[in-house]
Amino acid sequence: MTAAAVLGALLVASPHGWTLTHARQVLVSKTYAVTDTTQADQPRYELRFSNRAARSLRRGFVFDGPAHDLLTDTEVRVRFTFNRPGRIVAFRGPPADTSQPAFPIRAAFYYAWYPEAWWRDPVFPYSRFHPSLDYYSAADARVVRDHTDALQYAHLNAGIYSWWGADGYPPTDLRFWRYLAAARTTPFRWAVYYEREGYADPSGEKIRSDLQYIRDTYGAKPAYLKADGRFVVYVYGDAGDGCETSARWRAANTVGAYIVLKAFAGFRDCAAQPDAWHQYSAALAEYDLLPDAFMIAPGFEERTEAAPRLTRDLARWRANVEDMLASNARWQLVLSFNEWPEGTSVESAREWETPSGYGAYLDALHELLG
Repeated sequence: MTAAAVLGALLVASPHGWTLTHARQVLVSKTYAVTDTTQADQPRYELRFSNRAARSLRRGFVFDGPAHDLLTDTEVRVRFTFNRPGRIVAFRGPPADTSQPAFPIRAAFYYAWYPEAWWRDPVFPYSRFHPSLDYYSAADARVVRDHTDALQYAHLNAGIYSWWGADGYPPTDLRFWRYLAAARTTPFRWAVYYEREGYADPSGEKIRSDLQYIRDTYGAKPAYLKADGRFVVYVYGDAGDGCETSARWRAANTVGAYIVLKAFAGFRDCAAQPDAWHQYSAALAEYDLLPDAFMIAPGFEERTEAAPRLTRDLARWRANVEDMLASNARWQLVLSFNEWPEGTSVESAREWETPSGYGAYLDALHELLG
């Protein structure tokens, strides 16, 4: 054996016969659950390696190359040392995008209550339309990835995520981590939409506890939305809300959240004011709540109602997008990305599919907000 061959053998083998060839075979044989402890948010991954990717395992058993993360259905670039008998150490994944959008912030209301909401006994599917992704599950990593891509394609900065509490149903809290993980290396951001206020009057103690939970569980994640340096919480409401609602939230917010309440009659006259107001009324094509917010909706066609409350019209939708852009409102809101039971979605559906793959309503946002 030549000197070069001997040197080569020494470079690719450990004293225990742990060769590159063997190590690459082990690398592609299973899934690896790893945590990047070098980064502040300590992101988790479930990694799979293709035969081609395994070639990035080089001398010294150092890997620097691509892997497929099953938690986010994303190709990620990672670096680590692969120790015998097949253990990842000194792991480092991609850095987080830690940016936050400046005002005006453009966001869409988002619903992760599928597959549960496809059924309203005895009706299935509970939608007049047929989403291009079919009747999906919000727990599916590929769906979360596709939706994150679609929202960014539309030049939206954030999603306002329907949240039913840490122990609520549908189990939106159990699914939220995946959305934050999928957006972690992008400039896209998420905030929760606190739904319980629309169906009850949670006590100040309950609100305070929930805000602390949101802060401690999600608020420090890179993909969680912040405004004026504070974590954002949108709050739904009902017809019984009044100044007491605003006062209750103001008193309960001892953790520095940026609170956006749903408007009610006389809301501007309340002594206690939140950080901003919004409206949720998809039966109207536009809703002007300047300077706080400007809302637009593509339509409202509830599955079991005899007639639409707001008929879809793409030409009108384009005009609505232009009006929203011209409003210069701090919050520019789309109602909604995927509320299929009420038929307010702008997500791609068979009824408005386009060559882009994102559908006519997101195409308009892409063109006009780009």
